[in-house]
Amino acid sequence: MFVQTDIETLKQEISLMARKAESLFEKTVKALETRDEELAKEVIALDKELDQYELKMDSHCESLLALKDPYAIDFRYVFSIIKTTRDLERVGDECKTISKWSLKFKGSPNAEMLSLAKETGDALNTAVSALTALDLEKAALVLEIEKRVDALEDKIVNESTDLPTAFIAKAFERISDMATNIAENVVYCVKAKDIRHGGFQKSE
Repeated sequence: MFVQTDIETLKQEISLMARKAESLFEKTVKALETRDEELAKEVIALDKELDQYELKMDSHCESLLALKDPYAIDFRYVFSIIKTTRDLERVGDECKTISKWSLKFKGSPNAEMLSLAKETGDALNTAVSALTALDLEKAALVLEIEKRVDALEDKIVNESTDLPTAFIAKAFERISDMATNIAENVVYCVKAKDIRHGGFQKSE
């Protein structure tokens, strides 16, 4: 039988994984800004921690579904966490990509790239806050931030002829996509509505 302690334990575990993803993102941006080679290599190595967290969380969720038989919002929460762990792991992958390309980046990131990094960080942080509190308003805010990220990424890629710049910008945009996925998972959990592929506008 599914009990509240199962949910609380799962919330603590996903919160810890999310905070690690946020920390990894912060290190990634700092490595890009400062051109710190050692910090970039640290990010690449730390990505493996999120890989292990994904495996751990998947195993826990599978056990809950198989043995505890959750239903209604409890089932949706566990199902959402399974998808969210994958998104957080992919945040780590994109951080690794940014760090690898930052080692080949020429000069310092310009104002547009810094703005892209900030907006992406806001999307990720807001998504984590929405996940932790199951906050629908913050989930909706993530979807608004993503629009600004997409516009910045398009501008940078279209105006640049530098390969590292293009790959870094695209990786930031993908992290924003992962944040959006997390926000969508929150809406699904709370309202039992799938807002992917434009469903957000339809649900308003």
